Amino acid sequence: MKRILVGYLFITSLGLSACSGLAGGLLSPGVPLVTADPNAPATATAFLPLLPTETPIPTVTATPGPAATHSPVNPWGSYPGPVEASAIEIPPPMPRLTLGKGSVTIALLGSDIRPNDGGWRTDTILIVVLDPAAGTARILAVPRDLYVYIPGWRVDRINTADVRGGFEATAQALEYNFGLPIDHIVRIDFSGFIGFVNSLGGVDVQVTGYLNDECGRRNWSYSPGLYPMDGFTALCYVRMRKTSSDFDRLRREQEVLLAIFDKVVSLNGLARVPELYAQFRSLVKTDMEVKDLLPLVPLATSLATDRSRLSLHRVDTSVVTPWTVPYSGAAVLLPNRDALLAMLRSIFPPG
Repeated sequence: MKRILVGYLFITSLGLSACSGLAGGLLSPGVPLVTADPNAPATATAFLPLLPTETPIPTVTATPGPAATHSPVNPWGSYPGPVEASAIEIPPPMPRLTLGKGSVTIALLGSDIRPNDGGWRTDTILIVVLDPAAGTARILAVPRDLYVYIPGWRVDRINTADVRGGFEATAQALEYNFGLPIDHIVRIDFSGFIGFVNSLGGVDVQVTGYLNDECGRRNWSYSPGLYPMDGFTALCYVRMRKTSSDFDRLRREQEVLLAIFDKVVSLNGLARVPELYAQFRSLVKTDMEVKDLLPLVPLATSLATDRSRLSLHRVDTSVVTPWTVPYSGAAVLLPNRDALLAMLRSIFPPG
């Protein structure tokens, strides 16, 4: 079980969402994000987790934003240059952050990919920084609509990097725009997430906000409290968006992540190590092997006994500006780079 604990802890939030909407914001650890009026009615819009992701195209007039210009100096440094024009000027890479010696950074991706699907996206993006020496784990949730430079392509939504160039393009996009080196990537889809949660016997999710919405042709209503969820219920909980937003979904993703971690810790799975690892490998796509997980086992043990060592953070309105792409009408989020850098430095101080 100890060998699998880390893999479960840092992989199972991957399939948590694949819908559109606005997202963002840093929240200090322990500060709940309480959402809409608990008496708000659910929007009667059918939603099935296995249907294609919907991306609304706004009809509003394009709002002013940075002009797309051609810089005489290469602004992207050692990263690949663009092959297509961008709607805004390409910003330079974010300054590289210095992490603690021996730190490991993992990108967790949740996608809506299906067999023979060429248009899937990774609408859940979590950056996990593990510092075994300090005994800490820091998790940053990134909104799917963040409008950033994807090296070797153009400025676009960050959730398009994976389908554009796979793990390499995703790692480069995250490094370029957050200054964090990406050591490993893990991706899970809808069916993998459902199967994983069900393999644990379900989870108990500590809900901290309100939600009234529809999923799987039934209505769901939540208020603060503890709720048992199977795989399908947990997927609905993190993906519903008709009556809320991606701000709220980032909160729900992290609530389910913590519930999965707690369930894994509570299981006596020492006799099931080969079985659990085989399940893990069959449900995700990753470049991580057992040899990558073993050095992290002591950290997983300390996190299980001291939750204060695990901090949750989110990119939100304090560091982004809503914007409409002129040529497409797409609603995106422009990073406020100075504010974002200050936030990153506060979350990931020099090691």
